[in-house]
Amino acid sequence: MKIRFNPPEKKNPESEQGIRIRYDSAKRTGAAWRWYLILAVASLPLLYLAGLIFREVLLTEIDGRIILPHTTVRAQSAGYVQQLQIAPLETVSEGTQLARLTNPSLESSIQRLHGEIVFLSTQKESLQRDDSQKQASRLALFAQDQSQFYLKRLRQFESLLKQGAATQAEVATARSQYIATLERLDSLAQTGKQINTLGAETRQIDTRISQLQLEHDMQSNQLQMLSLISPATGLVTEIHAQSGEYLAQGQPLLDIAFPEQAYISAFIPPKYLDKAVLGQQATIIFPNGEKYGARISFVPSVTHRTLAEDLTPLEAPRSTILARMQFIDTVDSSRLMNGMPVKIRFDTW
Repeated sequence: MKIRFNPPEKKNPESEQGIRIRYDSAKRTGAAWRWYLILAVASLPLLYLAGLIFREVLLTEIDGRIILPHTTVRAQSAGYVQQLQIAPLETVSEGTQLARLTNPSLESSIQRLHGEIVFLSTQKESLQRDDSQKQASRLALFAQDQSQFYLKRLRQFESLLKQGAATQAEVATARSQYIATLERLDSLAQTGKQINTLGAETRQIDTRISQLQLEHDMQSNQLQMLSLISPATGLVTEIHAQSGEYLAQGQPLLDIAFPEQAYISAFIPPKYLDKAVLGQQATIIFPNGEKYGARISFVPSVTHRTLAEDLTPLEAPRSTILARMQFIDTVDSSRLMNGMPVKIRFDTW
């Protein structure tokens, strides 16, 4: 069998074996832009990948979160909330009274202790006064007896001096002793000198007063702690109790945030270790596109696991370097929200 080859296609498609074939004219002509569009759509994945590579070369962008330092004001002593003097989202200054708590049982106990202390103090003064008067009267009688004794002795020496049986020195000594006794008697009569030596009953009262005073001071301190004061200037973010509600010691009353102390927690991947240095500046990009300058102020030399909400479905949790950044530019406090995610952009050039 002889192999036969079909002749190649003719360059003139309108002629077939010498017969002219008539084709109808096309209804529309082909547009070249369609082919360019198809080529562009097919090249989109490559263009996207090239854009990511180019962006990473020029810019380093990581995740971060706004952190507002806050504190929880707790009841330092048990009591009922008598009055709340602030409202949510209200700005308070340092030393502002936030709320007043009341504790009827504590107040009645303080009044009872005060009454006992006053009663025992009065009883102690009465005992001291009686003891002093008795001691003063006994000393006065003793001084009188001594004055009479020294007077008689002086008269005897004067009589002996006349008889030549005594000397002038002995008479002078007897006279000085007599004068000293008179001065002591006069001092006791004018000042009513009190004796500090107390009896056993007075000492018992003293001990009881000291115990009651200590208990009174402790309860008075607890009563003062029922007045809750703002520790610093901040924003009241949440109130956990209402007027009339009972709070046990340590139970939270409200939360205060401090926008003036806001900072950014930056999660830096280890491959960008050279960026985790003090003073490194960056641009903070808020979710609405606002941009503010910031710099790294603290690197605690610890790693942090990537938060689940910051990961895409195909990403796995990874460790990042934790750094703290402070704003360089002034930021409106109303823009700052605790935990709000932001983008942190480091310029490569």
